[in-house]
Amino acid sequence: MQNLIKKILVFLLIVPLLSGCWDRLEIEDRAVVLAIGVDEAKPGDEKETSNATQILNLNPRTNKRLLRITVQIAVPGRIPLGTGSEAGSPSGEKPVWVLSSVGYTIEDCLMNLQQQLADRLFYGHLRVIVLSEAVAKKGIQNENDFFRRQPQVRRTVWMVVSKGEAADIMHAMPQLERVPTLYLLATLDHAREMGKLPNNFLGVFFSQSSAKGQEGSVPYVQLKKESNIELSGLAYFRDDKMVGTSTALQIGHYMSIKEINPGGYSVMHELPSGTRVIFKATHRTSRITTTIQNGKVHVNINCQMEGDLEEKSDKHFSITNESLKKLEVKIERDAKQGFEKFIQQTQMDGSDIFGFGEYVRATQPGYWNKQVKTKEEWQRQYVDINIDVNMFVKIRRIGTKSQSRNLEVTERGSEEVD
Repeated sequence: MQNLIKKILVFLLIVPLLSGCWDRLEIEDRAVVLAIGVDEAKPGDEKETSNATQILNLNPRTNKRLLRITVQIAVPGRIPLGTGSEAGSPSGEKPVWVLSSVGYTIEDCLMNLQQQLADRLFYGHLRVIVLSEAVAKKGIQNENDFFRRQPQVRRTVWMVVSKGEAADIMHAMPQLERVPTLYLLATLDHAREMGKLPNNFLGVFFSQSSAKGQEGSVPYVQLKKESNIELSGLAYFRDDKMVGTSTALQIGHYMSIKEINPGGYSVMHELPSGTRVIFKATHRTSRITTTIQNGKVHVNINCQMEGDLEEKSDKHFSITNESLKKLEVKIERDAKQGFEKFIQQTQMDGSDIFGFGEYVRATQPGYWNKQVKTKEEWQRQYVDINIDVNMFVKIRRIGTKSQSRNLEVTERGSEEVD
């Protein structure tokens, strides 16, 4: 009897495994979305909508904002599988299909787009989300809500803000990559690897925006004439609205304060003699401390940078220990001014992208629980807090040409002593 019961239990455990892929969906039957661009629709574009989600006509007074979605859909059989000429699609055939749709929300746009497609939209391979600057400035609460709720969207997706229309980036055809989305993805990933961009994926942006003492930021890009894409800076937000942008060099300032390595930006400095030198930061360390002085938050930033002397414009400028020390002092002074200017810019916009508020929450809990409590209150206080920046710069390498010359001088000196 016991053996019979055991056999029945084993049979019952095996039965669920026999179901196999009963709900499978072949890849050829999916409309694989690689990139999504979000723009504001133009007057008259409401005629394009199929109203696939509306039972009754919406009140035009409460639905003034109309969106246009542009998507890149992978064409099965045309996606390149290697570097050889045999791999991927034949010449002349585009590997992606660019489509657009109009609606009042992201889901409304996509459902209207679904009415035009035979295959089901699939977002599991979505890699890039591009928001136009006009959309970002008016607020992306709807966009955040949709991408948070969509289980197929990965948190490692890049979300960027474009200076112009997002649709222009969706239609761009770069020469270095047969799949446009992969070129934009490579631009962002390689910038991160070279120390020119923080690791601000979609999930990181969600975490920053949800924090009480920090605001979110995403890459700010611009499409150039030859379909190449320039990383122009960071677009930073206050709540769900974009309130400002940084320059490309200020990305390096942000990464230094946040102690994000490696360093990748080179900065030109002009000496009193007129000589221009290029200093490239290679490693950064930062320490942020907070105190309460006279009832106000005081933030102190100690930032140390190590780097290389990449170039000098004047061949008569001699590199000695004394001149290097003077150059380090000059770089420290210029960097301090640049950091303070960028921080003051974010204070004017009320956007604490550095997370100073999170340091206050962690190190000054009594003050936070009594005087701040909410994100809205910290946004108000951030405008007036005192922030001091202290810079320490060390030049580690000066190049092989200068090293060889110094070596010759040293050898000559040793011969004379002998």
